[in-house]
Amino acid sequence: MLSPKEQKRRNYILNGNLWKVVLSISAPLAIYGLFNYLYGFFDLVMVSTIGGNELASVVFIDEIKSAIMAFGGGIAAAGTVIVARHYGAGNIDEARRNAGSSFSLALLVSSLVVIMTLLFSRQLLRLLNAPEEIIQAGLGYFNIQMISTALIAVNSVFIGLEKAKGNTSRILVLNIIAMLIKLALSAMFVFALGKGAEYVALSTLIAQGLLMVVALIIMFDPNNSFQIKLKELSLRKLYILPILSLSIPVFTGKFLFSLGKVLVNSMAAVYGPLAVAAFGIAMKLGGGPGSISVIFEESETSIVSQNIGNKKLNRAMKTYVISHVYALLVGGLGLILVSSFIDSLVPIFTTNTDPAFQKMILDIYFWEKFSVLTSASIAVITGLFIGFKLTKIAFVLNVVRLFVFRLPVLWIMQYYNFGYEALGYVMFISNFATMVIGFIILAFFYQKIRNFGYMDLQFEH
Repeated sequence: MLSPKEQKRRNYILNGNLWKVVLSISAPLAIYGLFNYLYGFFDLVMVSTIGGNELASVVFIDEIKSAIMAFGGGIAAAGTVIVARHYGAGNIDEARRNAGSSFSLALLVSSLVVIMTLLFSRQLLRLLNAPEEIIQAGLGYFNIQMISTALIAVNSVFIGLEKAKGNTSRILVLNIIAMLIKLALSAMFVFALGKGAEYVALSTLIAQGLLMVVALIIMFDPNNSFQIKLKELSLRKLYILPILSLSIPVFTGKFLFSLGKVLVNSMAAVYGPLAVAAFGIAMKLGGGPGSISVIFEESETSIVSQNIGNKKLNRAMKTYVISHVYALLVGGLGLILVSSFIDSLVPIFTTNTDPAFQKMILDIYFWEKFSVLTSASIAVITGLFIGFKLTKIAFVLNVVRLFVFRLPVLWIMQYYNFGYEALGYVMFISNFATMVIGFIILAFFYQKIRNFGYMDLQFEH
């Protein structure tokens, strides 16, 4: 049974003013995305005071962490779509059972992946062409961050289930508390105790562990409409196979997207550790507005899924349009703001490094900044297809971005002796070209459902 508050929220998502619905569901997630970005930003600032190799190792390893997180995050995303669709249709018991299956699967897969990365951590870093100085400076940081990904997988399922209900305010409050704890611990370890980068990772582990405890209490609470029951924590084919069929393209696509950045970092190593760090900082500078604009994908997916479950095809498609408008507006405003203060932001990272480092960051950022808008468009287009359970399209877009427009283009540029600026060029080219491909696929999809409908739903002209 749904509480009166949950019933009111569900009715609002299905029948309320869609501009207000998308904004109200997205706003807490956008604030969460901003805080998430800021604590990563402050991590880099703190690590930059330790030394150049430590900074380069954190930049390099954080992209590997993002790739590993894709496994748990992909399962959580697929679970969210299925749960939200049952929730929109009013099938609360089925929504709850799928929630439990998502939890079991995410925990199992992420734990196995973490064990493998810990067993072969040094070999993995060498395979990815990490310079020896990065391995020496960052191995402890790497191992602790890998452990934290298992906790983040559980938290991702919790966040996904709350998003499926449209309860994004709870996500915001709990994650801000976790982030503040993480920042306080990092500052204490680095500035008060003089510790290294591995203690920055330890602060993340502690904060995510505390969040996981709260998440488990909420997920197993009998008053939770999606209550996970211990006796139902099994990997039944009836529930696991649909989640896997959706999640494999999602987490493979997310993994490849993050792996693409890791491989670009690996190829960037030919320019030296400073280039790796400069590339990471340039992406971090653009990541502020980017982290807010791509959030609209997450709210969009849940709203689309609920409305399809409630047999409202036109409303589902309108959700995409509104989400895309918001994403571009927010991303564009954030981009203007960051670019206006770029000369003040860059020196924050140059304290203990070569003065030429600042120029490297600015040169790469000049091209990377456009990714705020192109990546936001790709994310919102992808969110629509995930909401429609067409996760293979999301996978195709990520594969094309990596294996057609990013790695081959960078290889060609390096073959013809382009300098470190190639790192900025390739991000601009790959994201812009993928966005164009996404719009083309979207146009065909729109014409298809307009003429033939979707499943048993027809488009109202």
